[in-house]
Amino acid sequence: MNSPTLTDTGSEFIGDIQGHDEFLADIAASLSTGRMHHAWLLTGPVGIGKASMARLAAAWLLSEDARSGALFGIDRPDININAEDAGTSLVLKGAHPDYKIITPHTEDNKSGQIKIDQIRELLPFMMHKPARDGWRVAIIDSMDDVNRNGANALLKLLEEPPEQAVIFLIASHIGHLPPTIRSRCRLVRMTRLAPDACMKALGRIWPDADRNQLEILGKLSQGAPGQAVQLASSGAADLYQVACALLQSSPLDQPALANLCAKWGRGTTAGRETRAGAVYCINRLLRRAALRASNIKADELCEFEIPVIERLASSHSAEQLARFHDAFVTNAAKAEGLYLDFSRFLERHLTKIYQKTLP
Repeated sequence: MNSPTLTDTGSEFIGDIQGHDEFLADIAASLSTGRMHHAWLLTGPVGIGKASMARLAAAWLLSEDARSGALFGIDRPDININAEDAGTSLVLKGAHPDYKIITPHTEDNKSGQIKIDQIRELLPFMMHKPARDGWRVAIIDSMDDVNRNGANALLKLLEEPPEQAVIFLIASHIGHLPPTIRSRCRLVRMTRLAPDACMKALGRIWPDADRNQLEILGKLSQGAPGQAVQLASSGAADLYQVACALLQSSPLDQPALANLCAKWGRGTTAGRETRAGAVYCINRLLRRAALRASNIKADELCEFEIPVIERLASSHSAEQLARFHDAFVTNAAKAEGLYLDFSRFLERHLTKIYQKTLP
């Protein structure tokens, strides 16, 4: 497919924002009534724009010309922001003194977690008087990467919130959060974008991309533009197509499969997104094969997926495929958590998929 190259324009914040109108309306209503909640928990599938919406809200809250009740406009949730506004511009550049975003450190961090020290640094930041006499806004992206010790350290801030301070917590797996965290936040459930909205968002991210490329990424991401970006930027989408081609060839080209897995499952910290993309794609393949075996219509499939899914569904029962899917997901998590050779793990499982589909 040769995935498109990302444009670095900051367009995810500016212009016609797709979806999540209810969240924007809630922020607008809270500000206009003077009842802004101190903690917002944004939850939903990976890649649907939770963190982007939080950063957008931060850009508005910290804009120089923000006026109470007119932040987004109660009657106009399809917001546009002024990127030339001094406060907004500083947020978009990550340089506003009253704005802080916490993400996992990329260097010397095999676990990929947000460390407890990062959470502790947030406390004095939020407690201090705003430098520009407005709000203090923090984002944790994401709580899925914060362990229990970090969550406990965050409780003090949630239990004793300072004035003029707002924190946005991002979580894709809300069930993993302690109840003490969930109960102190205003919960915002976000959903996947409709196909048309997703395609429109992808078109803004990749304005020069081929329509066929965007359609493939749209189908693979299932209404989650951020997921599409990860699949494209990590190379996982392209590698998935190669995997599907190999799994329907005869005989299996084992050297080519080993070469694919060496690229797709590289074990460095920098390769974490690529490995996650591998799990996402094989997870998708097995789930849809199980649905096909049950005669249940799956979501839109890419053309290159159909022959493999048909082969799997005709060779195995839905129950067998469901068990194989569960085993793959469970073992993938163990391999990642124990820092095992992920490329070898992936090669073994893809070979097993191929062998199980032989006549």
